[in-house]
Amino acid sequence: MTFSGEQRRELAATQALARSSTSLTALAVVAFLAAANAGLAQNAAGENAVTATEPSGETVLDRIVLTGSRAPEKISEIARTIKVVDEAQIKAAALQGKSLQQILAETVPSFDAASEGSRTSYGQNLRGRTALVLIDGVSLNSARGLSRQFDSIDPFNIARVEVLSGATALYGGNATGGIINIITKKGRDAGDGLHAETQVGIVGGFQGSQDLDRNAAGAVTYNSANWDARLSVSGNRTGAYYDGSGEMVTPDITQSSTAFNKRIDVMGSVGVQIDENRRLDATMQYFDSAQDSDYGLYYGSFLSGLTNPRLFEARSGYSSDVEPQTRRKMLTLSYTDADFFGQQLLLQGAARSEDIVFNPFPSTGTAAGTYFGASQQKTEYYSFKAAIVSELTDTVTLTYGVDADRDSLSADQSIFNLTTAVMSGGLDFDTIGITGLYPDIDVSTIAGFTEVSWEATDRLTVSGGLRYQFAKTEVGDFVGAAQQVAILNRAATSADAIPGGDVNYDALLVNAGATYDVTPDQQIYANFSQGFELPDPAKYYGVGTYKLSNGHYVLNNSVNVSTSALEAIKTDSFEVGFRHDDGSFNVTTAAYYSTSDRSISLNRTTLTIGMNDEKRRVYGIEAEAGYKFDNGFDVGLLGHWVKSEKKGANGWYQESVGTASTSKAGGHIGWGNEAFSVRLTAEHVFSLEDDAGYEIEGYNLFNLGGRYTFAEQATTINFGIQNLFDTDYTTVWGSRAKALYGGLVDESVFDYQGRGRTFAISITKVF
Repeated sequence: MTFSGEQRRELAATQALARSSTSLTALAVVAFLAAANAGLAQNAAGENAVTATEPSGETVLDRIVLTGSRAPEKISEIARTIKVVDEAQIKAAALQGKSLQQILAETVPSFDAASEGSRTSYGQNLRGRTALVLIDGVSLNSARGLSRQFDSIDPFNIARVEVLSGATALYGGNATGGIINIITKKGRDAGDGLHAETQVGIVGGFQGSQDLDRNAAGAVTYNSANWDARLSVSGNRTGAYYDGSGEMVTPDITQSSTAFNKRIDVMGSVGVQIDENRRLDATMQYFDSAQDSDYGLYYGSFLSGLTNPRLFEARSGYSSDVEPQTRRKMLTLSYTDADFFGQQLLLQGAARSEDIVFNPFPSTGTAAGTYFGASQQKTEYYSFKAAIVSELTDTVTLTYGVDADRDSLSADQSIFNLTTAVMSGGLDFDTIGITGLYPDIDVSTIAGFTEVSWEATDRLTVSGGLRYQFAKTEVGDFVGAAQQVAILNRAATSADAIPGGDVNYDALLVNAGATYDVTPDQQIYANFSQGFELPDPAKYYGVGTYKLSNGHYVLNNSVNVSTSALEAIKTDSFEVGFRHDDGSFNVTTAAYYSTSDRSISLNRTTLTIGMNDEKRRVYGIEAEAGYKFDNGFDVGLLGHWVKSEKKGANGWYQESVGTASTSKAGGHIGWGNEAFSVRLTAEHVFSLEDDAGYEIEGYNLFNLGGRYTFAEQATTINFGIQNLFDTDYTTVWGSRAKALYGGLVDESVFDYQGRGRTFAISITKVF
């Protein structure tokens, strides 16, 4: 049976509604559970966690965090750089119109600048390397480097974000740059009894009726001695994005943007305190972020823009069977026992299902000729973690445990009617069939780890640990993507399959560090840690060269498991740092150096990756300082200088701007009291040019935001002006995209501009 384009859209909408209804029903069924990274750890943190905005007199060095060694510990005990972005910061910035990526980029020195309006975080590194992004300790990274980790949660549902900079042995793969752990709000975070919170807001730049974003959210929370719960629903709908010149921003046909986007985030959690020591928690999330746009990239009449780039423009009349989307369902269960044979036991199991869809994109110069296809990729992820914390003596703590996970990827692409696409100038896409895009990939991992912390003296704490990780990658047999399209278009009848197979690899990772208390308010620390990454197997395997013979594609050679298996790339990371916080003045600074003996290269024509023996090194300095005056004023500065290089035949050279980090600087000045606050922030992104002549163009941005609270009504009005001076600039992602995709069509197509001046206003009320 075949369906028309309209019937397919109606069927997809019906299926989405059914899936949403099923998720909400399941949410009610599991309402007796709650999500937690480590229930005991978060319980231990509880109300003792001090936020940066609380005038408590306590210093940030006393704050309890979870991310360093998987067990609750003070920042003062961690021999590495860690930054906590608390709920107050996240909420204030989000209500002023900022995305989570922007919030973290403005507050975490070593995290790269965010690209306004971008759905992807590709190349947005932590200390110049890939970050492992977690929600309550559950990985959002997958075997495929899809870079949609931040298109995952509404800021309304975030309690805080803990950012651990630098490679870490205890978390294994994909954490060569560090860890970003998003910790969600729970019922136990609220006061006793029943509470509710609502918020509504709008964002716009007054560039017309299309230039308007709307958001709304609500949550109900209950907390008692025996159990607690939280249920929230938050949504966002964006309009058109306009740059600083008042022109509509060119649609992102590579990774897609969040313009004309609808987002819903439903989260539910419940915790049960079984007895004094034991607790059960779980969380369930349904997240759906999808573009629904009447505007697309116009390629010119009969795609003439491919040869005359001046014809490219954003134009209305766009219609497609496939729209960019991120849909995620996740369930996390945790069990903690504070007295498991005199030790602390932490267990966690998680399941995540993820569907990611990309924009229709042209492919040329392949065996199938020119065609338009839209990638659709599905990930099923399951994980289990167990950790035991044992206090061997008054000064020695041992943490040990096991991790296991399985990541399964399947990917195909919708192929569109080429005649319709050509006649409409790339504005009308009707699906004629679905073909494979990458081979099926299954990655199974099991690891064991141990960490010892020893308080050698009252001032000196020494720590060290090991992680051994074993992984198996299974690759399915696969007919080349271009050959499948040719068969669909009846240019051929059959093709040989590129053989699959499986390959095992393992890694032994080591970490060691020490902190020394110079005074109760300041420390110096040093750390060595190893991490590793497995390059994207989908972009490596399943690539072959074919010869057409009597309608059959004969495989000449290929990249496959048996002849050229991928290997993990290990990274050695070193850092030394200093931190001080006396309640009024704080400063943190660290110097780091990381190196790996191999590196990854991207083919700009085929968009496949390759492994080479070129060494890669990233080094730099990060710093942050702030001061709180007694009269309500506070000021702050942050900066990150970073250098990313590879070693070729003629020595070290600048890494491509497609993946390299750029340096940045920023700061703020603000004033506030219990009722009113206002803050001006500034960000400067430094220019960066590589040896191929591609450049990330530097720019300056200023943002203004504030709030006024009516205490008796428990109501707050929030306001913000983003891009205060209406700066016209190319985003970092726009500069990266030119370097990455410039071999396919003219680079001007990928010149994604940042959003111009926008105004935001919102109201929140607590019941």
